[in-house]
Amino acid sequence: MVGLQLRPLPTRDGRAPSAPQPSTPQPPRPRALALLDVLERQVDADLGTLREGVQPLLDEVRLGLVALDPPGEGMLPSPQDQEKLRAKLTSTLEEAEDVLEALQLAARTSGQGSG
Repeated sequence: MVGLQLRPLPTRDGRAPSAPQPSTPQPPRPRALALLDVLERQVDADLGTLREGVQPLLDEVRLGLVALDPPGEGMLPSPQDQEKLRAKLTSTLEEAEDVLEALQLAARTSGQGSG
């Protein structure tokens, strides 16, 4: 079937369909690890040394993201393992959110960080 070109089917009234309008090119969506890098830079800027309180959780998030989307030609986990990894990642992210909120409050009251 190499080289086979399909013609568009006519519409119900027998007219040829209009050519599809080219869509505006969208920039590629940032990958999860790139977003995590941005988050880590923001946490560092906002919390200063208090960042150490959330770093283990951010490291765990990074490991979970890599496990779900292995770099290069790495094998994807089975669907069941992906489900387990997503559940663990969700739990870790929720915990990190709670810790970040507490650290932000501590940074504000102690005058640490930039915020």
